[in-house]
Amino acid sequence: MKALSILRTIKASTKSRLSFKPSREDEVNSQSEQIRDGNHSQLKRFNLCERCKPWSPIDIHSIIYGGVVNTGFRPIRADVSVEQLTRTPQCSICAAVLEAYYERSQEFPSLQSWPPNDIIITITGPLYIDQGREQYRIESPRQADYSDPNFIFMRVCIKLEVKCLPCKYLEGDSKEERVKEQRNQVATTTSDTREPPSGFTITPQFRMKYTKGKTPVLCGLEWWETPYFDIQLLRNWLKYCGDAHGTQCVARAGGVDPLPEGFRVIDTQNMSVIQPVGYIRFVALSYMWACDPNGNVQLEQSNVDTLKLPGSLEKVTIPGIITDSITLCRDLGERYLWVDRLCIIQDDEVTKPAQITAMDRIYSLATFTIIAALNTRDGVGLPGVCGRPRHPRASVWSHPHNADVEGTGIDLDDLIRNVVGDSLWNKRGWTFQERLLSKRRLYITESQVIFECYENQAAELLTWSPPAACGRPDGVDLLARNDDPEEVNSVTDINSRFELQKATAIPSFYERGRYNNNSFVFKETVLIQDYCRWVENYSSRQLSYGSDILNAFAGVGSSLAVAWNSKMLYGMPEKYLSVCLLWNSTSTGGRGGDIPSWSWASSLAPIDYTWHCEFHDKDLFQIASLVYYHYQDPSQGLRKLDVQERWMQHEITIEELAKRNELPPLQRKNTPEKWRTDKYWKECPQNPWETFKHLALSPDACNIAAMLPGSLVFNTTVASLEIDHLHYTEEGTPKEYGVFNAGLRNKQGEGVGTLSQMEFRWVEARRSTEGNRKYFDFIVLSGELEKWGRRKWQYLLDQCEDTWLLDVMLVERLPCKPFVARRVAVGTVKLRMWKDCEPRWETVVLC
Repeated sequence: MKALSILRTIKASTKSRLSFKPSREDEVNSQSEQIRDGNHSQLKRFNLCERCKPWSPIDIHSIIYGGVVNTGFRPIRADVSVEQLTRTPQCSICAAVLEAYYERSQEFPSLQSWPPNDIIITITGPLYIDQGREQYRIESPRQADYSDPNFIFMRVCIKLEVKCLPCKYLEGDSKEERVKEQRNQVATTTSDTREPPSGFTITPQFRMKYTKGKTPVLCGLEWWETPYFDIQLLRNWLKYCGDAHGTQCVARAGGVDPLPEGFRVIDTQNMSVIQPVGYIRFVALSYMWACDPNGNVQLEQSNVDTLKLPGSLEKVTIPGIITDSITLCRDLGERYLWVDRLCIIQDDEVTKPAQITAMDRIYSLATFTIIAALNTRDGVGLPGVCGRPRHPRASVWSHPHNADVEGTGIDLDDLIRNVVGDSLWNKRGWTFQERLLSKRRLYITESQVIFECYENQAAELLTWSPPAACGRPDGVDLLARNDDPEEVNSVTDINSRFELQKATAIPSFYERGRYNNNSFVFKETVLIQDYCRWVENYSSRQLSYGSDILNAFAGVGSSLAVAWNSKMLYGMPEKYLSVCLLWNSTSTGGRGGDIPSWSWASSLAPIDYTWHCEFHDKDLFQIASLVYYHYQDPSQGLRKLDVQERWMQHEITIEELAKRNELPPLQRKNTPEKWRTDKYWKECPQNPWETFKHLALSPDACNIAAMLPGSLVFNTTVASLEIDHLHYTEEGTPKEYGVFNAGLRNKQGEGVGTLSQMEFRWVEARRSTEGNRKYFDFIVLSGELEKWGRRKWQYLLDQCEDTWLLDVMLVERLPCKPFVARRVAVGTVKLRMWKDCEPRWETVVLC
C-alpha cells in the first residue's frame, strides 16, 4: 500500500508539472528570451536532475542548426528504479516517466504492492518519430520542426521497459543506502515468497521544446497525442496511391471478376441497403462482431425489404463501429459501403455460402478496406473519428514501437507488424482473409491511422512534419547522400531517387522495408512459401465456432485456385498436395466433422511447416515425388489428383524417372554426387522405379474409400516402428520435458529417424518398455534432403549416406476397417535405413 500511496502522490505532482504548456505559453516565451540572452538561471519552470541533464543540449539530436549538422547521437539509456525516480520530484523527465508508468501500471494490480525499489524501468530515448535517416538509405538530418519563431520542436517517444527485479545495486545509489534498504526490506518481507509480477514495455510520445539562439536548451517536454485524425490526409493517401500505382492497387471499373449474385451495399447517403445493378465503386469494412446485448440489427430474410427503403438504417440500432464507418465513407467522398452484417442475409442458407466463398472478389474489388484493428469487441466505434476522440494517453496504451537504435528512431518495418499484428482484431480467424485480400487498407487503431497498399505504407504518426513543407532550413536536400560514386551514377539509383522525391512529397508515405516479407500481400505470383506462412498465421487465430475453419479461409482458397490454376481440397491446393501434407502440429487430436485428418484444417492447434524446411532455405519445398495420389471426390467419385511431380530441383514425372536408369543430378553445393544418389535410391524399397510398378490400387480399398468422401487413396510402403524419447541422460532418464522431436526405432532397436515436435507425455505413454514392445504404422509420402546447414556438417564428417531422408506419416488404423488410417503426426526416416524397417507395399485409405 505504501507503493500505491507514493504513486498517487507522484501522479498528482507530475500532472501539474507536465500540464503547463497551454496556460503558460506566454511565460515560457518570456523565459526563452532570457535564455537567448544567456541568463539560464531565470528559467525556473523546467528542471532536470543529474541523470537527465544529457537530454538538455540540442546537440544530442542529429539535425541542422546554425549551419552545422550534429551527428553521431545514440539514444540515452539508463536503468532506474521507481524509488529513485521519486527522489527527483522536480525533474520534468523523471516526472514524465513516472506519469507514463503510473498510467499503464493500473493494468497490473500486482505492481501496486511490490516494493518500488525493486521495480526497475529501463529508459531509452529520445527515439524520433519521423521517417528516419535510413528509411530511404539517405544521409539526411532529423526532421525538426522550425515553424515556431522562438522554439525548435522534436517529436519523440521514450521507450520504457518495466521489470521487477530483486533488490540490487543501481548506479547512483551509495552502497550504504542500498544495504540499509535491503535490511529494511528483509525485515518487512521475510515471509513474502511471491514471484515478481510481470512487467511491460511502453513508448509514450512527447514533444521536446528547445529554445532558439546561441545556446539552445530544452525548455519543455509536452505529451504529444492527437485526438482526431485528419480526413484530408486520408484523402491524400488514397489519391496518391490511385495516381501512382493504378490498377495494381485499385480494381478496374467493371473488372473481369464479377461481384457475386445477391451482392448488396449500404448507400451512405440514403441510409439504406441496396442491391446494385452492375459494377459500382464501394468500400469494404473489416471489424470484429460484438456480442449483441443491445439487439443490434442484422440483415435477415424478414427485414430485407424494410432495410432497402431510404432512411431505414436511421430507424434501427446498429453498432457504433458501423455508423462511424458510414460517416467516414461520406467524409472521404465514398457513397457505398459493404459490411457483412448488413449486406449478407444471415439466415439464408442458399445465398450466404455463395457470399462467403466470394470474399476474395468482394475484398479485392473494394476501392479500399476500412479495418478496425482494435483491441476490443465492444463495437463502440472508430477512435479518432470526429466526435469520438482517442484515449488522452493513447501512446501509453498502444503496442510499443520497436527501437531502431542505429537510426535513433522507431523501426518503420515493424510499425504495422506491431500496431496491427498484435491487435485483438488480428487474432481473429475471419479477419485473416479480409486483410490479405484487400488491395488497399486503412487501419484504424486506438492511437493512429495507418495506410497500406501493394507498394507503400503511410502512418499518421509521421505526418507532423511532411518533408515537402516541414519548415526545414534552407539548403537541406532530401536527396543528398554520401554514397559510393558508382552507385550514385547508376540509372537505377537515379530513377529511385525521382520516385523517392515523389513519394516523400506526400505526408508520411514511406516504402516497404527492404526486409519486409510482404506476408500480407496477395499477388498473382504467389509462391508456395507464401501459402505456408499464411496457413501458419491463420491456424493460430481464434474462431468463435471451430466449424468455420474452412469458411473463414474460403476467399483465400478461391484466389489461390485462380493464381495456381488448381483445385482446393479442404484448404490445400491440389497441385502442391505433396508438399502441403507435410504440416506439423503439437496436437494429435482432430477437429472431427467432415474435415479429413490429412488436412491442416483438422488440427486443433496451430500448425507449422518449418520443421520440414526453413522458409529462407534455397531448397525450399523441393521434394522427391514417390506417391500417386487419388481422391474420393464427394461429387465425382475416385479420381487421380493432378499433383505436381518433381525430383528436387527438377519438375519431372515419376513415369519419366522410371524410364531412366539414372536420376537427375543435383546442382547445388553439399548435395550428394550422382553415383551416390543412384546407389542410395536403388537400394531403397520405395523409389520412382518401384512406385511406377505399383500403379494398381487394391479394389477392396477403393470400395471402402467410396464410403469415406474426402479420403486420399494411394499405394505406398508401410513399416511398423517404435516411438521413443530422442535423448536420455547418463542415468537412463529422458533429458527433456515439453515438446521435442521423438526418436523412431526399428524392430532391431536401431535409431532410424525422428517424429517432429511431440509432447513428452504423449511419447512416454507410447514408448516400448522391457517386455512390452509397442509398434506404430508409418507410411512414406515423399523424399527430401537434409537441411543445408546439417548437410554441410555431414559432408565434413563424411556422413553423406544420411543426406537423403524419407518424409513419413504416423497413422492410426481404424478398427475393423482394413486399409483405413488417420493421420497422427509427421517425421523423417533415413533413406538408407528404410530397408531395415521391413516395409511392405499397401493401398492406404487416408481419411
